[in-house]
Amino acid sequence: MLVAPSNLEAVTVHAEGALCTRVAVIPSAGGVLPSQVRINGLPMSLQPGSLRASVVQGPAGLAVRDLRPTYDVQLPPEVDVPTEHRALEEAGRRLAELTGQLARLNQELSDLTKLTPGFPPPKKNATEPRDAPVAAMLSLMSFVDAELATLQARKLDLERQQRDAEAELLLRRNRVAEASSSVRGQRARVYRAVVLTLSGPLPADQGARLALEYAVQGARWVPTYDLRLPRTLEEGTLRMRASVLQRTGEDWTGVKLAVSTADLARHAEVPELKALRIGRAQPPPARSGWRDAPPGLDELFAGYDTTRAASPVQPEPQVEPELPRGLPEKSRKKVSARPKAPPPPPAPSPDFSAESAMPPPGGMPMARPSAAAPMRSRGGPSVPGASRSRLPMEKEAAPEASYDEEELSLEDAALGGGGGGGEERQPLRQEPSDAMLDYDRLTMAPAEDLETRGKLRPRPSDVTQEFQALVELHARIDITVRVALSQQEAASVWAVPPPAWTQPPRTSSPHFDARFDVEARADVPSDGAWHTVPVLSVPVGLSAEYVCVPSVEQRAFRTVRVENRTPYPLLAGPVDVTLENEFLMTSPLPTMAPGSTQRLGLGVEESIKVARNTRFDEATGGMFGGSTMLTHHVSVELANRLGNRILVEICERVPTVPANAEKDIKVEELEVAPLWQKRVPLPGEVKVEGERAWRVVLQPGEAQTLKATWTVKIPGNKMLGGGNRRT
Repeated sequence: MLVAPSNLEAVTVHAEGALCTRVAVIPSAGGVLPSQVRINGLPMSLQPGSLRASVVQGPAGLAVRDLRPTYDVQLPPEVDVPTEHRALEEAGRRLAELTGQLARLNQELSDLTKLTPGFPPPKKNATEPRDAPVAAMLSLMSFVDAELATLQARKLDLERQQRDAEAELLLRRNRVAEASSSVRGQRARVYRAVVLTLSGPLPADQGARLALEYAVQGARWVPTYDLRLPRTLEEGTLRMRASVLQRTGEDWTGVKLAVSTADLARHAEVPELKALRIGRAQPPPARSGWRDAPPGLDELFAGYDTTRAASPVQPEPQVEPELPRGLPEKSRKKVSARPKAPPPPPAPSPDFSAESAMPPPGGMPMARPSAAAPMRSRGGPSVPGASRSRLPMEKEAAPEASYDEEELSLEDAALGGGGGGGEERQPLRQEPSDAMLDYDRLTMAPAEDLETRGKLRPRPSDVTQEFQALVELHARIDITVRVALSQQEAASVWAVPPPAWTQPPRTSSPHFDARFDVEARADVPSDGAWHTVPVLSVPVGLSAEYVCVPSVEQRAFRTVRVENRTPYPLLAGPVDVTLENEFLMTSPLPTMAPGSTQRLGLGVEESIKVARNTRFDEATGGMFGGSTMLTHHVSVELANRLGNRILVEICERVPTVPANAEKDIKVEELEVAPLWQKRVPLPGEVKVEGERAWRVVLQPGEAQTLKATWTVKIPGNKMLGGGNRRT
């Protein structure tokens, strides 16, 4: 079997998992393509049910007929044991030699540090002080310092050599230990593999290229953005990035990367549109890929049953009938000599040809009716082997059994029902389930099973193709542990915290799916860390706008209106804002549908000065002074200290009267200069009752004063909760 080399060509990262495409080159040997090809090196996180193969380039008519997943074990190279033993002995001798040299050097250092000048004891009757040998002492200290410097340098070099010798000794010991077949098997690497069967015109002058597609777990991504703006905030560039994290077991090197918001594991099928006919009811057409079992299926195993050794049948103990005591002895002999009645015929098996159906490759059992379902008719309970009329030994009429059409078994339906009428009923048609049409997960029952032999049935959940592939391997490694570890590593990607302000794709786009292709080839290693990959440049409309709410804070904030001019949505995520090659801040961007507009905050602008002044007057008014007039005066002063023209939005709030409040409360706007308007919030912003906004354009160095006056009229004998002042 040819082992074809392959390269990872493209990867599409979904919200959970990834879809990989690997390309293999099949050379032709002697003008003939091989009929079977094996592709090794696939990751352990591969899902066998997702394997797809196709012919990308090759002779016309060449196709992939069969595809079977398996495993591939790669052992490390064998070790030359005699050479490694000699290297181990040499490393031990080298380490012992260096240890001895270092011990002798430490002793020399200890002796040298004890070298100090000595003085003879003074004489008993000496009255004059002795001259100190300063020159000798200085000469001795210079000698000691020079020797200590030399020995210390030598000690550092020996310690470095000793560490290297210890590492070399440990390495040689590991090499010798790895020479054991058991240890070598523990260091083996297990991969997935796939065996492809080709069909078609195999004689070909040129080779072929096959594309293998498979899904893996252990990959995720979140969107991020990069916004670069000038000082004027009028123009800029928005680039979409993807932070990718993967622990699939294979590195993505130089692949065509794409990210998608779709769910990889979501099951979707094209609906079957059935025709609606007016008239008599007709049975539904048979599903594609299904046919009834051929007649005479049991006769195929007749030869097998004759050759099989019959098990000895134990004779049943004969029980003498109990006779009355007063019967004569002659009569007792006559009764004993009578032939015994034959045993009743066995009950018909519920597994007969009407229940079975068969796909093109073989037979397959249909869903059987419940064994507990009684066989009933309209006249009474049915008895196997007996007539459906009343029994001759009945003395009383049996109560009519309850009739339930759903409880009819297949046999009762095939016989046309009972008691009540002579009209023939059509047999109930059984539709195969989806599990019975999944040929890859069906198995043939053994010949010893008399009920289901010769028919396909779903394989038990604990017996899969992966398990069968594991059984076929003959290597001294624990593959089940490797499989469990790979699944654990793939699930560990969800324990890694995402970057700040990021949201999963399915959270920001629960009702639509989008795919984004990366412009250049990318590298994403399988290390369980976040890697940022530039995806594409997003054409958006940017317009600068400054927003100020002086009643809350007398400062202006920079904002940018972002308009999505793309045909695809922009997902929610953080935006790294750069202002003229200087990083400014990171701001969250909400989800934007195509054509929508959102506001992106960029912090405080200190060059715009804002001052708010208020005045409150309270007076009586109305007829006979029965009302209180609460007049509020607000003035806002703006000054532009920037070098460019700006647009500022000043937000104020006018008191509003709730719907359930008293009717005699009124709010009137008296004087507003310049005119303001009701503020319309953008999608995602909270609507505030009574909010008004000035939109003012200021030239560089220009200052402007905004004024507004409104009056709240209430009854004179009442006051507003919390005070009448509302500025």
